[in-house]
Amino acid sequence: MMASFVDSSIDIDTQDEEDSENILKRYEPACLIPKKPATLGKFLKVEPTALGAAQIVIGLITIGLGIVLAMSPPSLIIIIKLPFLTGFLFLVCGSLYAAVEKYPKILWVCLKMSLGSSLSAGIGIVLYSVDLSFWNSYSNKDQLSFMTAGIKGLLLSFTVLEICITLPIIIQGYRFLHGSSTRE
Repeated sequence: MMASFVDSSIDIDTQDEEDSENILKRYEPACLIPKKPATLGKFLKVEPTALGAAQIVIGLITIGLGIVLAMSPPSLIIIIKLPFLTGFLFLVCGSLYAAVEKYPKILWVCLKMSLGSSLSAGIGIVLYSVDLSFWNSYSNKDQLSFMTAGIKGLLLSFTVLEICITLPIIIQGYRFLHGSSTRE
């Protein structure tokens, strides 16, 4: 008799364990435990400080080439002062990203400025391309026309480089802020 009583209690215990396992199989632990807030470390893996330094250098080069172009015959990009506008935006974005590690609360501002910078760079790519292909100042074959065309080609390549730098930062930053990055 005693053996059957012990066997039935063991059956009851194993049945309770099976029921609790079935409940846990229906609910994932992520539903029961609140999600931990994301740390800035995930975003800093992208190296925003180094990319910010690259943006600062690109901005300085763009402004310098804009000064050289301002002394040449006027063209579409000099009339609207495109090298100065994009260079200034690159400088500001680079400075903000260099400061993100020290002041993490400015990340949102950095992302908005980078979005504006990449939009101006996209517009710049179109305008540099139009200026290189349709502006009539290249009709004569003198040395100044070739030099200004070369400088505008450099500005076009630096603007493409700026988009290649800002887009990954923007994507990773928005993933960090909105928590859609993959869990480690």
